[in-house]
Amino acid sequence: MSFVIRPARADDVSSIETWTRDTFSWGDYVPERLPGWLEEPGSLVIVCVLDDDQPVALSRAELLSPSEAWLSAARVHPDHRRVGMGMAMNDFAVGWARERGALVARLAIEARNRAAMGQVLRSGYRQTGEWVHATAPRSAGRRLDRDLGLRHGAVVDADAAWTFWSQSDLAQAARDLISLGWRWRKASRQDLERAVEAHGFLHGPGGWVITESDDEGISVRWVATTPADAPLLFQGLRDLLPEGSDRRIEAMVPVTAWAVEAMHREGFEMNPVNIYSKGL
Repeated sequence: MSFVIRPARADDVSSIETWTRDTFSWGDYVPERLPGWLEEPGSLVIVCVLDDDQPVALSRAELLSPSEAWLSAARVHPDHRRVGMGMAMNDFAVGWARERGALVARLAIEARNRAAMGQVLRSGYRQTGEWVHATAPRSAGRRLDRDLGLRHGAVVDADAAWTFWSQSDLAQAARDLISLGWRWRKASRQDLERAVEAHGFLHGPGGWVITESDDEGISVRWVATTPADAPLLFQGLRDLLPEGSDRRIEAMVPVTAWAVEAMHREGFEMNPVNIYSKGL
């Protein structure tokens, strides 16, 4: 089957929405976010089209830093799979990123998606990280005393956290990456300083975290703790929401045996996610 790869246009949106609405059992985020992606600087939405110029596949590439590209949202119409569109879009995205100075391209795949993992390995990627997407039950159960819980930190707390994390097991397991939701790039001290300004940097006797809040709950993007203190930290995370709240706690955490055990003991449900990288 012959197809052409080109950047997506605004007039492609309605067509793409029709076959991406029910990609997964819960739906798909692509229809909602696609219009915004087309407007974002440092972002490229790629489509494959047939003779009628209608998109039957798409993916997204973006620069998360001057040297780091992130690839995501690969979708192929059910009637046009297994003809090489996914691999062709990846090659196109890598070329786009390389032309703009990126030195590495990364992407994430849930560990249960064996087919996708095989495809990226054939495209020259290698696995460079194991993370878990962890979600806590809404009911917090027992709660910590106030002096053991998490509270907003200042820049001086962020400096201490960065010094500790930079030499920690978690930094090594993370390959020095920080999660931006379902995207990852190299962490920097400025990430912590920005979190302080946004009131998303929290600390307590159990350690330090960077969080983001919205109507659905609190998302944890970065964690610094020790094997001994991890249980206290993850219990403190659960305590951030009032008992019985409809909101939720979710966290992206690099895999270490002791961190996974601490989350398991606190009732977190964990979905493994693998990070793949390719030098450009």
